[in-house]
Amino acid sequence: MRTAVVVGTGLLGSSFGLAVKRAGLFDRVIGVSSPEVVSRAVAVGAVDLAMPLEDALPLADLVLLAQPVRKILGLLERIDAMLRVGTLVTDVGSTKAQICAAGAKWIQRGRFVGGHPMAGREVRGPEGASADLFADRPWVLTQTVPELVSMVESLGGRPVFLGAEEHDRMVALSSHLPQLLSTALGACLSGHDVKRVAGPGLLDMTRLGLSNYEMWQDILATNQGNVDLALVALISELEQMRRALAEGGLGEHFERAGAMSRQLREEV
Repeated sequence: MRTAVVVGTGLLGSSFGLAVKRAGLFDRVIGVSSPEVVSRAVAVGAVDLAMPLEDALPLADLVLLAQPVRKILGLLERIDAMLRVGTLVTDVGSTKAQICAAGAKWIQRGRFVGGHPMAGREVRGPEGASADLFADRPWVLTQTVPELVSMVESLGGRPVFLGAEEHDRMVALSSHLPQLLSTALGACLSGHDVKRVAGPGLLDMTRLGLSNYEMWQDILATNQGNVDLALVALISELEQMRRALAEGGLGEHFERAGAMSRQLREEV
């Protein structure tokens, strides 16, 4: 009986459970999480049953670590002895360098491949999960393992192969910087009475400000150097725009921004 074990049955873990069940990739999906959360995952059909970690891992053909980054790091230090030889272990952590280093160090009986599906929502928990969450979204893999590539494609994802360090540099710009920009905008406007004149543009720009700090705290702490460089670049751009505004010449900034925005919409 082919078995997937999902450790962490929040939004991503439960969405993964729903997706692999719909695709028929495993005979059963076992959830490992706190009793309250995993019972909700069972209730929405994301996992078939709940088990403690030490009971679930020896049954696994595939293990998905779907917890915050620091919890994933802690799990990697202690799960290898519970795995059958050859069990494939992957994760959904938003940073990869520290996780892949831990996986290479600690996972010997199993096979560890770092992963990061570029998918998510501002809501948390199994109730927000969707089998379509990964559809047509990039799913970064740090190694080309045919079994994992096939699984990602079966879930509708688009495999992207990146080294861990390169991944962290890229997502600092493409994911972490937008989060901080949205957070900064929301914090800047806090206390100002803008709700009565807020249009869809402001709603779009502050959407990421709804994100949970507990999750982002780990992400930013494990990619601090790259995020700092991204912030330096953004601050420099804003200072240039401030000077251009005083001189009446923001057209070049709008042109570059428009070209980048069109490129993203053509390729994503």
